[in-house]
Amino acid sequence: MDKKTYNTLLLTGIAGFLAALLVGIGEFTLQFSPLGGYEVEGYGYFANVSKDKLTIGHFFSTLAAPLYILGYWHLGQMFIRGGSKVHGWIITLLGGYAFMVGNAWLGGRIYLALTAHEIADTTDTNVVLQLQSLLSDFGAHNEPLVNALRLAMVVVSVLWIWRIVIGKTLYPRWVALFSPALILGVIFTTYFTGLSIGVWLLPAAMNVVHLIVFTISLYSLHRVYKQGLSE
Repeated sequence: MDKKTYNTLLLTGIAGFLAALLVGIGEFTLQFSPLGGYEVEGYGYFANVSKDKLTIGHFFSTLAAPLYILGYWHLGQMFIRGGSKVHGWIITLLGGYAFMVGNAWLGGRIYLALTAHEIADTTDTNVVLQLQSLLSDFGAHNEPLVNALRLAMVVVSVLWIWRIVIGKTLYPRWVALFSPALILGVIFTTYFTGLSIGVWLLPAAMNVVHLIVFTISLYSLHRVYKQGLSE
């Protein structure tokens, strides 16, 4: 690997890391409730987040999310240059598409949150019922988007494990253990088994996953480059 290629992959990998970090901070600010309750119908946990935090988290996360496109180009190249050309491009295109859909989901959270605040602050029963109906409609149009993102991550994870295990990427084989879907599953497990750390990890779960993925990818890139210099 020449220096120019290394620098390009390094910069795009750093962009992916920054996407995970910045979107993660924004999404955590937007969604974190110390009382948990993320899975409870009605989005009541948003009422535990101040409106200032909702606004900061909304703009911080949605404006940083496009950096994921560069990050997924980096991940795809780590497959392509290791011998998985078709699979690498699938990861690049599917990952970039999935995170743009994910950003549409993320941008819609603010409307759910502000509506949940109004419900919590309103005492008129008729108004509350109308707001709850509106919130339900918002949710019905918002939640399928994150499910599309999760489905894409399952496909990426299958390719991740398969191609890395057979040695057709620039990653060492142990990296197969850190597939996005597996890490995401661990985070959800910590929450639903009642571990307190799950309350902190779940609001920005997908970004926590990618902080780990891009950290490992940058380490692997540096390792490959150093090996090339020593040969």
